[in-house]
Amino acid sequence: MTPINYCLELIKMQLKKILFLSLIITSCGGGGGSSTENPQGNSAAPAPAPVPSSPPTAITSNLNAQAKGTINGKISYNDIDREFILYVPSSYDSSAKQALVFNFHGYGSNADEQMNYGDLRSQADANGFILVHPDALDDIGGTSYWNMGGWAISVHDDLKFIENLINLLMDKYSVNSERIYSTGMSNGGFFSFHLACNLNASFAAVASVTGSMSYDTFNDCNARKPTPVLQIHGSIDTVVPYNGIESIMKPVSEVMEYWKLNNGCDDFILSIPGITPGTTSWTETYLFENCLNETQNIHLYVQGAGHIWPGSIYARINSPNSSQIIWDFFSKYDINGVIQ
Repeated sequence: MTPINYCLELIKMQLKKILFLSLIITSCGGGGGSSTENPQGNSAAPAPAPVPSSPPTAITSNLNAQAKGTINGKISYNDIDREFILYVPSSYDSSAKQALVFNFHGYGSNADEQMNYGDLRSQADANGFILVHPDALDDIGGTSYWNMGGWAISVHDDLKFIENLINLLMDKYSVNSERIYSTGMSNGGFFSFHLACNLNASFAAVASVTGSMSYDTFNDCNARKPTPVLQIHGSIDTVVPYNGIESIMKPVSEVMEYWKLNNGCDDFILSIPGITPGTTSWTETYLFENCLNETQNIHLYVQGAGHIWPGSIYARINSPNSSQIIWDFFSKYDINGVIQ
């Protein structure tokens, strides 16, 4: 699916979902919360290293330990079957603990499309980290997306899927439990923030491309430690508008304000590059510094970009190189903050 067709399909399906999800939310409780929208700052104490829960005894998989290359993976637990695409580069060294990066697809997309569109494989090749692209399940309308409440609520427990997948990969590979990261496109970006709120002890940092936070994720967020965040967003995104949609998705400015307060950062410093005559796109950098545990939050506002992964070979805007920026950001941090 091309990015244009993907965006058109997303718009069409979102309009349909708004109509029928109100019924689902009413009957299922909606996953929403009533907590305040203003997050509380955290203390400066570093978080302990995450200890993922033990794998369920019924967990099975087709993975062979330490196998390299592109692997179409399957995991089964509690009579639930889920799929993912694993990329283990030839540079992976099992004698040392390696980083693990989750890369989540957008609404209506799949793992294979995300692996190619939001491609991080060259960064994995150069740095030896393990890259996993999970597949979401379809909703009752036949569209795949990640369950993070609000406009994207479903019956599927995607948090449990990711917990089990982390445990599986730690069992099969030499994974550094302090260096697990999440990124994603659109709904995958929303879900990365959802993971930072709900599996906070497992993720060292997250990055969202064209995503935001649903009202449910925002209101119920339970981030118990500072978590560095990177947000990349286009100025003319009409699918996930920069200024949000009332009661559906938060404005990007409010998302960044939440994580500024959660991470104890200073107000942002804005850097606007000189504009080259004849160009139609440039990037404004909003840098939140002096956060707890020596971390940073970064927001890249890409003027002239729509609902795209800037730098993708399939996007008309080739700058910034989102994939490289994401890895450069992740590589600075572990679960305790700046890597010493």
